[in-house]
Amino acid sequence: MNQFKDVFTGRRKVDYGRAASCQKCIRAGGKHNDLDNVGFTARHHTFFEMLGNFSFGDYFKEEAIYYAWEWVTKELGLSADRLYATVYETDDEAFDLWEKIAPELKNGRVLRFGKKDNYWSMGEVGPAGPCSEVHFDRGEKYGTGPDDVINGDTERFVEIWNLVFMQYDQQPEGSVVDLPKPSVDTGAGLERIAAIMQNVESNYEIDVFKCIIKAISDITKAKYADHISSHHVIADHLRALAFAIADGAGISNEGQGYVLRRILRRAARHGRLLGAHEPFMFRLVPQLVKKMGEAYPELEEKQTHIENVIKVEEESFGRTLETGLEHFERIAPKAVDRVIPGEEVFRLYDTYGFPYDLTEIMAAEKGLALDQEGFEKAMHRQREQSRAAATFENHSTEIACLYDEKPIKAAATEFVRGNLSLEAAIEDVRQVQNGDQPTYAVVLDRTPFYAESGGQLGDTGKIFTDTFVLTVGALYQHQDHYIHEGILTEGNADAVKNGITVTAEVDFERRWDIQRNHTVTHLTHAALRRVLGTHIRQSGSYVGPDRMRFDFSHHQPMSRDEIRAVEEIVNNEIIRGTAVSTEVMDIESAKSSGAMALFGEKYEDKVRVVSVGDFSKELCGGTHVADISQIGPFFIVLETGIASGVRRLEAITGREAINYMLETKKYRQDIASIVGRPEIDSLAGVRQLKEEHNLLQKEVKRVKAEMFSGKGPAIGTESKLGKIVFVTHNFEQTDRDTMAGWIDTQKARSEPLVAVALGHVNGKVTYMAAASNKATTEQKIDIGGLTKELLPKFGGRGGGKVSFAQGTVADDTAAEQLFKDAKTLIAGKKE
Repeated sequence: MNQFKDVFTGRRKVDYGRAASCQKCIRAGGKHNDLDNVGFTARHHTFFEMLGNFSFGDYFKEEAIYYAWEWVTKELGLSADRLYATVYETDDEAFDLWEKIAPELKNGRVLRFGKKDNYWSMGEVGPAGPCSEVHFDRGEKYGTGPDDVINGDTERFVEIWNLVFMQYDQQPEGSVVDLPKPSVDTGAGLERIAAIMQNVESNYEIDVFKCIIKAISDITKAKYADHISSHHVIADHLRALAFAIADGAGISNEGQGYVLRRILRRAARHGRLLGAHEPFMFRLVPQLVKKMGEAYPELEEKQTHIENVIKVEEESFGRTLETGLEHFERIAPKAVDRVIPGEEVFRLYDTYGFPYDLTEIMAAEKGLALDQEGFEKAMHRQREQSRAAATFENHSTEIACLYDEKPIKAAATEFVRGNLSLEAAIEDVRQVQNGDQPTYAVVLDRTPFYAESGGQLGDTGKIFTDTFVLTVGALYQHQDHYIHEGILTEGNADAVKNGITVTAEVDFERRWDIQRNHTVTHLTHAALRRVLGTHIRQSGSYVGPDRMRFDFSHHQPMSRDEIRAVEEIVNNEIIRGTAVSTEVMDIESAKSSGAMALFGEKYEDKVRVVSVGDFSKELCGGTHVADISQIGPFFIVLETGIASGVRRLEAITGREAINYMLETKKYRQDIASIVGRPEIDSLAGVRQLKEEHNLLQKEVKRVKAEMFSGKGPAIGTESKLGKIVFVTHNFEQTDRDTMAGWIDTQKARSEPLVAVALGHVNGKVTYMAAASNKATTEQKIDIGGLTKELLPKFGGRGGGKVSFAQGTVADDTAAEQLFKDAKTLIAGKKE
């Protein structure tokens, strides 16, 4: 009912009093989280279809109960003898209405329950009220024990419909007030009703699941009867993933994307229990599309995209799983009293996607147990951290609370879309402390300022009279009012008061930059669909004065040619100078006209349709240019992935794009000057320089190889220490390969020899030393031991084997002194 929240509270007006729906729902996180139960009960799902009917101040308890009873007994034909009703413990009205409308239930089948079972709220804040549920008795074969009761945890009694009587609105400070009009919100899970109508024992045996479960068995070669839970998990999770991806969601490590990643990995893990060690879930998508594609055409439209996203993520999990198994093998021997610590179990869960039960199975195979209490503590800590991170505690929330505590007593603010400056009256003014800076929150009767919405940033500007100037830095929309927050930059605070007439003026250059970027977002969306395919769907956006950012559903990076094609299409369209037209219509007519609605966006019943000729048509409440020639040049400056199946473009227009062109021109001129060629020929000059550089690098390597092998001039200073040849060299600035090559060459010499080298490698003074075979065998030289004794004298450390050692020393080390001390140590060892 989330989309109807503001209708229940009276903040949003609609021209209808009733609604009915069949909604796609995903329940895998937050207050209503069924993920861990899926696969192990007959009726829990992460994805399900919810039937509902709603009343917005039209009918209430009596009609809702009448409609429910009529539908289940007459339309569905369920026997009244197998039905029960429950009501909230103090809701005498609902109790009496059930006995009046359904006298068959008078024999003790209308039951009262407390807040846990029969009171519904959408959260700590928002609409709430008592509820009444319809339950179906599946029969004695499902149990006759003391636990087989209404609202119990067994399979005998199934709740099939919940009638919520929306009467109250829970406030932020904890109080409860009446809603403007008593309303109704009902919900009935389609899968549960289908299971009863088809007389099967589990939701997973209904027709929409049968074909998927058969496909799972066919692909994995695992019998359903032997692995019931795993088949259920995979079938359910496939539906959740496919529908979410079709709606533009991506798989990532954050937020909703992380929930989808957990769902996929849980299903993939159950696939492995069935013997599927290679990606397989993407191969199930065609069966799902075949069964549900007619009811939900987006599945068929996005089928290839869904398959690609799932396959890529399955492959990624395969690699992660192998790494996780290796980690498990490392931690298993560290078990204390044959119990693996909870923190390690949590790390497997959080980092590698191992559910607790998978780790438990692997531990049991080794005769080990898990520290469940420690795991639960780590999970609780993560939930608390996530809750804290998700709490939106910026200044806009503080201002909203301020106005919740003391509501504005004024008519709604009128947004005057076509003006950038106008006269208005102050209806409410309050001083707010924002950090160390006192600011003012001002509500006007009308405003040219656009409030942030749909990805477009809000306006800035000023509110002024002859006696003061308030510089507006932020704008908030609270219910029906626009709150302008600003700093008093001129004049006296006493001049800012209710009732006076002011001029409200938007920063017009900033607004124009934003408008250019917003309109080009629509053009980019249309161009992407032409270049990459019609599966492209917007997943998010940012529209600011500096750039636009566009997130979209796509399974692989764009090539340079594809990016260029999008740029060409958009720029060519801009040159046409087509007018941007806007039309207000009801939402269904807008969708029927071909206007694109964006995933995750909420729309009123009347929507604005923004069109650019035949090229683009979208539902949009933002601000736009009058014709697209005003956008100016358009360049894509970034293309990257932000989640599996979701890519991101960033682009610039207008003044930013002009600066970009001028900087690029200067860059080309500078390169042409460096390579000494005309600008048009400068790239060929750079390529020639690169080829010459590569040839010189090869020549340097050849010369070094000759020197190390003795074919060229010798490198290093040699001296005699008895029978031992002592060779040293200070390479100064060098690389590790050069030093190692020289050391290896010296070490391979036939006489007894010790070689010591120093060099600056990547900002560190690096030491290497080696002894030839005769030096270690005949002269008993131990280079590793020598190094451990030598380097601490020079603020360093190192070590190695008898014939080779390495390390680092202090930056101010004198090479000649280190070589001298090394020689002395060797002489001492020989004595």
